[in-house]
Amino acid sequence: MMRPVFLVRLLAVIAAAVVLAFFSVPRAFCQDRSVDEAGFHNRQGMEYFKKGFYDHEPKNQAAEAERNYGMAVKEFKAAISRDFSFAEAHRNLARVYYVQRNFDGAAEEYKRVTDLAPGDLDAYVNLALALIELKRPAEAIQALENAKSHASDPKVLETLDSYIEKVRTHQENEVR
Repeated sequence: MMRPVFLVRLLAVIAAAVVLAFFSVPRAFCQDRSVDEAGFHNRQGMEYFKKGFYDHEPKNQAAEAERNYGMAVKEFKAAISRDFSFAEAHRNLARVYYVQRNFDGAAEEYKRVTDLAPGDLDAYVNLALALIELKRPAEAIQALENAKSHASDPKVLETLDSYIEKVRTHQENEVR
């Protein structure tokens, strides 16, 4: 037969385990929910972006396109606020900024993508394009050089070298 003191201790241990489980599950649930919410906002942002870019831009409906881009920016920022390391949301935000001709914002977001996903060579190239628009060719060349450090395919390296040469040529022509 169990002694009452032992039974009380056993119940206390079980109660403590239940309380710990209760407090640890919501935190894990919230974290997963946050990531799910980030994905949701990113998908919503893409819907707005596509609507502006593919539906309104070709029809010269600039105001509607801009409204959709504004909604896309809002959604991508919401995704990023829920998961700052979500490289895809940063990339999509950069894409909208570029289309809006907000090259400072595009460069900042593409730079962030290169930090979060260093192997994403397209992000380096797009960063370089935004920097060229900002008349910062030396930084554009540096971005392309950084991309080379993450590439091993000879064709990719050759392509990056040709981009670097084009930027240098363009820079020299600007000086003349």
